[in-house]
Amino acid sequence: MILDRFREPAALRLLSEDVTFQSLAWWMSACGAALAWLVMHRRRNAVIRAARAESELARTRLKQILQHSREALYQFNLKSRQFELLSPACFSLTGYTDREIRGMCAEDLLQLVHPQERARIQKLIGKLSSRSPDRDWNGLVKYRFLHKDGEYRWLSDHVYVGCDADGAAARLGGSVREITRIVRQEERIQILERKFQESQKMAGLGLLASGIAHDFNNLMTVVLGNAELALLEKGGLDGGPLDEIKRTSLRAAELANQMLVYAGKTTLVVSRINLGSVVREMGVLLDVSISKKVTIEYSFDDELAHIRGDVSQIRQVVMNLITNASEAIGDRSGVISIRIREAVLRPGDLERVYPPGGAVDGRCVLLEVSDTGCGMDEQTVQKIFDPLYTTKVSGRGLGLAALLNAVQRHQGVVEVESTVGKGTVFRVCFPAAELVDSETGPDDAVVPSGFQGAGTVLIADDEEAIRMLASVMLQRMGFRVITVADGLELVDRYAEQADEITCLLLDVNMPNLSGLEAAERIRAMNSAVPILFMSGYPREEIMKRCGPQPHSEFIKKPFERTALSEAIRSVLEPPC
Repeated sequence: MILDRFREPAALRLLSEDVTFQSLAWWMSACGAALAWLVMHRRRNAVIRAARAESELARTRLKQILQHSREALYQFNLKSRQFELLSPACFSLTGYTDREIRGMCAEDLLQLVHPQERARIQKLIGKLSSRSPDRDWNGLVKYRFLHKDGEYRWLSDHVYVGCDADGAAARLGGSVREITRIVRQEERIQILERKFQESQKMAGLGLLASGIAHDFNNLMTVVLGNAELALLEKGGLDGGPLDEIKRTSLRAAELANQMLVYAGKTTLVVSRINLGSVVREMGVLLDVSISKKVTIEYSFDDELAHIRGDVSQIRQVVMNLITNASEAIGDRSGVISIRIREAVLRPGDLERVYPPGGAVDGRCVLLEVSDTGCGMDEQTVQKIFDPLYTTKVSGRGLGLAALLNAVQRHQGVVEVESTVGKGTVFRVCFPAAELVDSETGPDDAVVPSGFQGAGTVLIADDEEAIRMLASVMLQRMGFRVITVADGLELVDRYAEQADEITCLLLDVNMPNLSGLEAAERIRAMNSAVPILFMSGYPREEIMKRCGPQPHSEFIKKPFERTALSEAIRSVLEPPC
């Protein structure tokens, strides 16, 4: 009955409408899900595209940064032994291409590091490889790297070492920049600093040398003067101890003068010098002071050319060379060979020359002093001319520095050859004097003899021994003598006896009132009074302080009687 009712048209229509509604609902639900999926898919694709675009933009920007960066960036995989990153600056910094660098192993790259830095880099690599780190390591390493053009360039490498989970070094990377200009500028600054320090050192040495030379010359004035007085009592030269005392005193005075010359406190007195004669003279003089186990051998060319220079400086050069050779031999038996020869030198004939860059071209005289001593290693040779460096227990470090200074002042050079255990050769090269040069110097000067004076000489010196010696010498010349001990007493005595006094002999340094100050006061009384200054300081320094004054002259302590006679005569009888 119920079934019949559904078979009716109305029933069938209702059932059909219900099924259609359900299908439509399902279809609409499916369409919504599809639409939602489509929307979600489009959104996901948009996000992906945006991420890809952002990533591509970041890569482009990173590429641009690396392309224009002046620092080279790299990363090396320590396990695969391959470069994972090489920025373009790596190629301009090293000169090698990407393929060339990637084709090199670690050992090849290490060989391009300068030999002086290679051991340090190897030590660092070994230290990083052997450690058991719990975190990454980074640091700054400086080294020289061989560019493809064959020139070493300084690099500054900010290195980092990354470790894996096990704590083992896994990757090596860093950023590198060239610092060649910076290093060279730092080297220039260091050179300037050393020069400044050297100038300060020389200024200090100059003050020290001046003070020592002054006091030393005062003492030698007494020694030399007494020797001369003793010789006069015996009638002149005796060829014995007194002559030896006199010669040694003069050499000691030259040694004091050497300190002043080295410190730049005095100038050279140039004359023509026979180098062979000076060497033989110094050899005989030094023979008593060197070891009896040492033999000196001479070898001189015939007809040697003369050189131009200060004979006291040349004597000092020879003395330093011989004593240095003797000390190198020590207590052992040995030979010092001294050879003098002429040569014509061209640039490059001498290999290791001091001062660096110095040269003597053309005709010259070579003084070669060789010994069979202990020799020197490379590091010692580079330091021997330092004024405060010495290998001797006694600490005398001025000898070779003074030698080099004297040679430079004579436009010469020094060449050094040394082998440990075999000995050393010093080769000093002096320019030869021209044959037409016939100027005479102190060694050629003729000292006037028989000079007799008249009148009264007022002597002022705070050293009683020097006053006594000068008095005796002047009295033997025919003068009457008055002595005072300081500048104030000098001015007072002159004011009292101005009409009687013919000449003044003044020490420059005196208590209460110096000789120069006393001279100014006396010049105010009588501007024409003859004054002979005496001092252990150099002539140039004293006359500069004295200023240009008429009837003034200078004699340096220590002085001989003949030198004092000539100085007194020159100040009393000035040239017309």
